[in-house]
Amino acid sequence: MTDPVMLIEQPNNRGTMYAVVEQDDRVAYFYLYPSELFSSKYSPRPCWLRNLQPAPEKKDTAAMKEGMAPMLEAKYCNHPEGKEPLQRELISIVWLEEGDGAAIMYDGALLGVIPGWTLYSDERAVAYAADCTGADDDGTMFPLGAPGKNQLHRRVAKAAAFWNEWTNEAGQTWSILQEQYINAYEAQFGKIQQYYSIDGGQWPPMALGKFEKDDIVYLLTMGVGIRPMPWVEILYNDKAPGFRRMELAMAVNKNDYSDAEIMKFAEIMSGIADRPWTQITWFGEGHTVSSSELPAPYESIIFSSAVYNGPVIEMPSFYGDDVNLYWLQPITQQERFFAHHKPNAGYDLLEKMINSGINHIVQQRDEVVAG
Repeated sequence: MTDPVMLIEQPNNRGTMYAVVEQDDRVAYFYLYPSELFSSKYSPRPCWLRNLQPAPEKKDTAAMKEGMAPMLEAKYCNHPEGKEPLQRELISIVWLEEGDGAAIMYDGALLGVIPGWTLYSDERAVAYAADCTGADDDGTMFPLGAPGKNQLHRRVAKAAAFWNEWTNEAGQTWSILQEQYINAYEAQFGKIQQYYSIDGGQWPPMALGKFEKDDIVYLLTMGVGIRPMPWVEILYNDKAPGFRRMELAMAVNKNDYSDAEIMKFAEIMSGIADRPWTQITWFGEGHTVSSSELPAPYESIIFSSAVYNGPVIEMPSFYGDDVNLYWLQPITQQERFFAHHKPNAGYDLLEKMINSGINHIVQQRDEVVAG
């Protein structure tokens, strides 16, 4: 037996996951590995691709005991006599938009898929392969099936089109979206005062616009919603399209905060904007993020669309998904403790805040949770 040979290794957009294809003289596999930063939190996920020798009749436990990649048993593969080895030059990787799942294409055809949602539960760490024809009840390899019978075909094609659009037409695509954002924000908050790039030179293009109306400075992001967030698919299933994209906003009263403090809020927003993809996480209603840069007495921020009581903002939609505009409100340590004292208590804190007359505008206020 020969040692495995790596045919391809490719990171996702933020280097949090790596796609790897390996083969020895028996079998070829596709893997997704977490980066070193996340190796203690997430496990590698394997996807069998093909046997290169005659398949075993039973589960290949002998290989597993030796620490080798197991061949798939004959009854579950469409080539029991084995197939030819994969050729490096015919392999390409398609990352799903969230960056937590990927597919392998071989000579233009879909060969295997590791969905993003499998990252978050070792009990559901399954994969799908074109050459797999069946599985045991406790199996982790499943047939990919024909297009039209498995939505993963459509999902990968959609991801490939997404990356192709941004690779080949990034300037035009972004300029159109940029105009849509600015028009939507200007319709409610007046002419844009300043425009800041917050993407650090990385894809996707992201920006923050500064607007001012009636002594309120409005800070609103653009482009964060281009990517769907990780985690959301497994948490919301069919309802995920309503929760996986976001933009961020703050409205700060100029009479309560200085220009320097307002710009500090803008910096905090800029730092938060990319976090779902650099930290493999997601943000939603009632979530909190700590920050040592907030003015006293605040030490965290809570996300909410419910606190907003202004005029309707016609947000652009992305790829058929609505975009949630989360307004950020600073909260105290005691308020954060309350938001975390039980599951989903962030909703309870927001209810207390709204009942106390707090809305989307950041201004001097009393703490809503007794010490």
